[in-house]
Amino acid sequence: MMKTILCKERRSPAAAAALTVAAAMIIALTSCATIQRDVLYDAPAGEQPAELAEIEAQLALSRALPGSVSLQPVRARLAELAGAPSSDTARSARILSLSAEAALQAGEKSTASRLLERSQAAYRGDELASVVSSRLARTPEERLAILERAAPLADDGARIRAELGSALLALGRMREALAAFDAALPRLGPEYGRLYGDDRERAYALRDSESAPSAGSASSLTKNPITMLGMASVAQSETTALDRITGGAPWSAGVLFERLKASGWYADSGAEAKAPASRKDAALFLWSLMARGDVRVSSRYTTRYASRGQSPVPDVPYGSPYFDAVLGVVEEGVMSLVDGRNFDPDTPATGLDFYGWLLLAADWR
Repeated sequence: MMKTILCKERRSPAAAAALTVAAAMIIALTSCATIQRDVLYDAPAGEQPAELAEIEAQLALSRALPGSVSLQPVRARLAELAGAPSSDTARSARILSLSAEAALQAGEKSTASRLLERSQAAYRGDELASVVSSRLARTPEERLAILERAAPLADDGARIRAELGSALLALGRMREALAAFDAALPRLGPEYGRLYGDDRERAYALRDSESAPSAGSASSLTKNPITMLGMASVAQSETTALDRITGGAPWSAGVLFERLKASGWYADSGAEAKAPASRKDAALFLWSLMARGDVRVSSRYTTRYASRGQSPVPDVPYGSPYFDAVLGVVEEGVMSLVDGRNFDPDTPATGLDFYGWLLLAADWR
């Protein structure tokens, strides 16, 4: 009777390795058969993919400097990213929020609104969605309310706080705006400094103002040099210091400028209305406002230093048409010496600086 003998096949190490590789390939092929496309998984906590951060920076710069970035390729790339499946709802929401920002910058408000709805449906903690949403608000008050509601829900909040600064600035709440900017901007990239920097400087310059400047003054109150005409216009709009001349009636800026020029508020009788004002021009204007037509006040320092015949401020000589004005505004704390010794008279006076000096001068005495 024949016996059937069962025995284990002896394999060489090379054959065993080949079988292992083959098995791995079978498993891989079987797995791949069930996966149609690559899936993007969660980024590390608190970290956005680098490409999204770059797109955000581009859009912030585009908002700060309209036309500096081409929106079409940015929007096309965002559409590609939005079409890729992802298990990360926060990332999906950020892509949609960036797409809404790009649409808003392109003037497509309805498209931006639809994209925001999708972003907030995916994940309500994306702060960029709230920033864009606030800019679709119909009133400054509504804009502020959107940002204040969103702040507690945001993952970070720096972007919301920076936008909150602009909203508060528009409502004339200068100190609150300044606090919001100073809390947010150190935590954001340089592109946000470009976007909100001017607003922050404006809030700082106007921090002692009890209300927002009038719309007529807004164009003059910038970091650019104020014009000769601008000084007269802002002084009339923002103070009552010229009422003794105008009788409280609103004079046209041109007529007021000519009247003040004829009264010696400008050293150069031929000064052009659109010429930029220097620090010495601002000092003379403000000292004329403070003196209120009293010659004893306006020439106080010429009398005081007559025996010396020398100025205590090296770059504003005794006998200069600006001498009394410079010493007056410095002594009364309206303006200051740039280095504790010199006045730097020929440096242009910015609109924001002039406004701060004006408020102090108008309250003098």
